[in-house]
Amino acid sequence: MTDNAAPSRVREIRVARDISSAELARAANIQPPTLSKIELGQRGVTKTFANAIAKALQVRVEDLYAVVGSPIPPPTELDPPSRVVETSPTDRTTLIPMTRDIPVFGTAACSLNEGAFILHAGEVIDLAPRGPKIEYRKDIYALYVEGDSMEPWKRPGQLVYVDPIRRPNKHDRVVVVVKPDNSDYEQAYIKEYIKRDDGKLVLKQYNPDKVIEWPARSIVSIHKVLEPEDIL
Repeated sequence: MTDNAAPSRVREIRVARDISSAELARAANIQPPTLSKIELGQRGVTKTFANAIAKALQVRVEDLYAVVGSPIPPPTELDPPSRVVETSPTDRTTLIPMTRDIPVFGTAACSLNEGAFILHAGEVIDLAPRGPKIEYRKDIYALYVEGDSMEPWKRPGQLVYVDPIRRPNKHDRVVVVVKPDNSDYEQAYIKEYIKRDDGKLVLKQYNPDKVIEWPARSIVSIHKVLEPEDIL
């Protein structure tokens, strides 16, 4: 047995267990972007990860290395990851169930500069819980933060909800999709919106603290990142 389990086998068992990738990442203590790379075959899984994933999926480590399409083994005697979503990090006594149907798009084909990522808008890697204030919004999507350029506001691997319709105001956090000159691919960034005028877009990042400018011709789209009060 090698150090690399078949990535699609991990996903295959997770889906059969009816566990979201966010729940599996939390239960196995793995950053969600790392788990998504494992499931998409973009990286291998170490024996340490295999042990944690196997425990969370209630299988033996050897089951992660079985041929894709093999029968899914019955669960071991462990409790599955919790499917309860907390309403507030400051009030851990109030819990409510939420429907999980917000698509989480893949974020990392490769890590780039300034916390950039490749936004695979057509590839849903997970489903996030739907808050009451966006109950009927069918266009909302979610992303996992890539890189540490927006710490301490958000750490790598944390989930953000994005509204592609609402226009951002100054100091809103946004997802900006940029296609640099002479580039054949688009880069996406999560930054703070400052302004858009004089043929350029002005944004701010937190770590390190700096202002970033892009020419307007390079901007593909700008989407507002929702705050908790916009969701709950």
